[in-house]
Amino acid sequence: MSGSSKKRATASNWRDASLRQDLHDAKRRLILTQAARMFADDGFHQTTIEKIASALNVTKPTIYYYIESKEDILYKILQLALDELDTALAQNESIRTYAIDRLEKFFHVYGEIILSDFGFCMALVTDRSLNVDHRKKLRSLKKEFELRVRSIVADGLRDGSIHVSNPRLFSNALFGAYNWMPQWFSRSGSMTAEDAGREIFKLFRQAATSA
Repeated sequence: MSGSSKKRATASNWRDASLRQDLHDAKRRLILTQAARMFADDGFHQTTIEKIASALNVTKPTIYYYIESKEDILYKILQLALDELDTALAQNESIRTYAIDRLEKFFHVYGEIILSDFGFCMALVTDRSLNVDHRKKLRSLKKEFELRVRSIVADGLRDGSIHVSNPRLFSNALFGAYNWMPQWFSRSGSMTAEDAGREIFKLFRQAATSA
């Protein structure tokens, strides 16, 4: 084989490997998405690998080719939800404006994520089903988001756009309101996820700026 032929073959193998990896990742995400829906609807303990495989019309060994265990599925779902939240928030962090507006943007993104398939699962399924190490990692990530919000609220107290007597309670109440959305929000209802999130924040905005 000539040098140029070898280069073409190597380039082709590289592209094929990339396509295979993309396909592998896409199939694993399908498994995680289906599992997230079933965990949220039926419960983590009631959902078995067999049920997930059946819903996807594949075999149980196929699931295990992409995922190590049911606990691994839950961990990856929760991790993905937090990763996607972090990615979405990072796109807006460079925007400098009043803190109350940055806070609204944060929870606009947060509301979208919490009402996604992965977000529903994160809100409705306890992380107590995970081992100690995984649970600590996820709770550490969640804590980072809480600290971001507290930092924004602190900025608001300084720039005058937020007036609250108990910043920590205000921040916790915001998270509580949005984390509760999967308990009552219906995708088949008349209100969109965006509208629901906007209306919730409007209440907090009025409370934070009325003083």
